[in-house]
Amino acid sequence: MLEFIKQYFTTVLAALTIMSVAYLIFWVIFGQKLSNRKIQLSKRAGWAQIKGEIGATLLSFIGGTTFSILLISLKDGGLTKFYVEAGKYGLWYEFFMIFIMLVISDTWFYWSHRVMHHPSIYKYVHALHHKSLDVNPYTSSSFHVIESLWLTFWLLPLAILMPISMTVLGIMQVIGTLNNLKSHLGYELFPKFFNLPPFNMLVNATNHSLHHTHYNGNYGLFFRFWDIVCDTELNTTESTFNEIHQRENASIIDNSKYRTLIIEKLVKETPDAVSVYFKTTDKEFYNYKAGQYLTLKVKVGSKIYHRCFSLSSSPNIHDFLRITVKLKGEVSHHFYNTSKIGDEVESLLPIGDFNFKPNITVQNNYVLVAGGSGITPLYSMIIQMLQFEPKSKVILLYSNRKVESIIFKKELDQLARQYPQFEYIDFISGNKRIEKNDLNIYKNACYYLCGPDSLKDETSQQLKDLGISKSNINIEHFADGYVPWFGLFKGQKPSI
Repeated sequence: MLEFIKQYFTTVLAALTIMSVAYLIFWVIFGQKLSNRKIQLSKRAGWAQIKGEIGATLLSFIGGTTFSILLISLKDGGLTKFYVEAGKYGLWYEFFMIFIMLVISDTWFYWSHRVMHHPSIYKYVHALHHKSLDVNPYTSSSFHVIESLWLTFWLLPLAILMPISMTVLGIMQVIGTLNNLKSHLGYELFPKFFNLPPFNMLVNATNHSLHHTHYNGNYGLFFRFWDIVCDTELNTTESTFNEIHQRENASIIDNSKYRTLIIEKLVKETPDAVSVYFKTTDKEFYNYKAGQYLTLKVKVGSKIYHRCFSLSSSPNIHDFLRITVKLKGEVSHHFYNTSKIGDEVESLLPIGDFNFKPNITVQNNYVLVAGGSGITPLYSMIIQMLQFEPKSKVILLYSNRKVESIIFKKELDQLARQYPQFEYIDFISGNKRIEKNDLNIYKNACYYLCGPDSLKDETSQQLKDLGISKSNINIEHFADGYVPWFGLFKGQKPSI
């Protein structure tokens, strides 16, 4: 127990020192000078997030320290092949073991990481880490205690099977710490030539930052190999890396503090969906892109809930902010049943990588696939496409369980009558499903998908079968928030 306490506090102190120094250097002292290299131009990592990350770090190191004590005990009992004398089997063997451990740890991390993103596991374990959307040095150790144990478990069978020097183990610990810090730094420090072979096979900070905002993709630790082979690399990874290196005079918006919105109007769109109109004197709220979302802090009874809702209003068209919510949890029921005009909610500024920015000079083909409330961000995009890209063609394939559940039915029908370049097709469960032929209506089309996972997965596979390039497919990913384990016994819902 004394050894556990000593090692725990030593490790925690070292980790917090390293993270604090990195944060001080890159986020405080040189933050302004490095603004072009900040991956996310909307700063969301404030004290509230960092405080939570430090708390999670203190818990996660309980798991790490427990595993370290276990390895030491097994070594002292002669049950592992750890040895102290560096070079005992020759210098070549030390380098060989570093290579082997890099490959094994990268492989273990990739597949374990994918498993932790399974819906039945994610919200109870890995979602704690994903509470941090704007990653920073303190995010690098903010893990669930189970995750901290599981991600290092590969070392145990390897130590039983192969001789590993304590020197190699120390080197791997340094490499792992620096790599983890780099991936969660929030700034892209790799130079531009790292987009060329062989350097482009390394996971950069942009790669992992996109994982935190997109969820389903970029699972790798050190290398891109498994993401490329398994087709799980996000299609904006390389383009975002290149865009960062082309920036000049980037401006970082402080989006770490909540601001006030006032409910101006409530419109029940269907028997199970309501549109909430907000007004505000804060002009920064209107500087958003179609498809982005608001992060709301809503008080329901005596509890505070954090929820993300896509904006169904369209920038530079509507003089209001609007979300359209389908009945699902406490907050959606609150908006539908008990909210009143004049009520206040708190919100961060609009954000989101699933977005559309029109270009009036282009002539594109767009295929939008929506399911249920997935129409919300797509409706905002459609308005932009029709208003600001008059030469482009747009088709919406909209799937619902029943006709009564179609959100914006009248508005969509009116748009189809008003704009000859727009086509709108309903798909009702039990009558007709979206098939490959429906998706292949335009050549060289750009696709936008939003809705239930089953719809997105099936449509993505159909597009893959049609040979559609991943760079032409844009998918909005939603993920459950973190559910603390004590909440399981109280029927607690995800926290965000």
